[in-house]
Amino acid sequence: MFKIIANREVGPGIFQLVLNYDQLPQNPEPGHFFNIKVSQDGSEDPLLRRPFSIFDFDAAEKKIEFIYRVIGKGTKILSNLDNGTELDVLGPLGTPFSLNKSGGNIHLIGGGMGIAPLYYLAKKLKSSRQTLYLGAANKAELEFFEEKFKGLGVECHLAAMEEKLEIKGSALVLWLNYLEKNTPDYIYTCGPEKMLAAVEKEALKNNIGGELSVEKRMGCGIGVCLSCSCESRAQDQKNKRACVEGPVFGLGEVILGA
Repeated sequence: MFKIIANREVGPGIFQLVLNYDQLPQNPEPGHFFNIKVSQDGSEDPLLRRPFSIFDFDAAEKKIEFIYRVIGKGTKILSNLDNGTELDVLGPLGTPFSLNKSGGNIHLIGGGMGIAPLYYLAKKLKSSRQTLYLGAANKAELEFFEEKFKGLGVECHLAAMEEKLEIKGSALVLWLNYLEKNTPDYIYTCGPEKMLAAVEKEALKNNIGGELSVEKRMGCGIGVCLSCSCESRAQDQKNKRACVEGPVFGLGEVILGA
């Protein structure tokens, strides 16, 4: 059983959902996601579950946290649920980030709600030298994330499209401004697919290894419906499912949209 213990707005249209659970099949790792049924009171509308990347996890307190933006009917329903509401949740699902780069010089690059899965990752990579590059529409969308990451002692750089912070622009442009003078050993990135494609291209050009987490619409979350398929670059495998082989892929592993 999963029960809501907090569901609060932490930015414009951005909510922090904290669930208490009885048991899990396994402890989640950074990059895993959970599929949440948002329909209530016996209704099947909306029919499909909604996938949410894990933001934080506390095994001792049996708590899982997610950050989501209200963008449609499902997330609107979710945002109105009160503490104590029981939810039908599946997870952890998918393939998470690898953590074998702990101790190196790591760059974390997040755009929009793609910032969310990077927090739990940063906690698990705490022995590494980490630099964070975040981008969103405006400062109000970044304030909660900035406070949380700074609480981990991570060096943060911020950009916004609507106003000048460190720069006026995207997380990609912000990262590129630092790349030459602070070349990482490894990168982790999550955000809009266009941003991921550009980050991947630049990293591969500079022989930088890394991983990315794709944001895909997922119908079932368990690899059956194939709605989240990504075209593989491997000649012996045409497609990979974001909900099973992903959402985390190595740089150059799948073909990203422009």
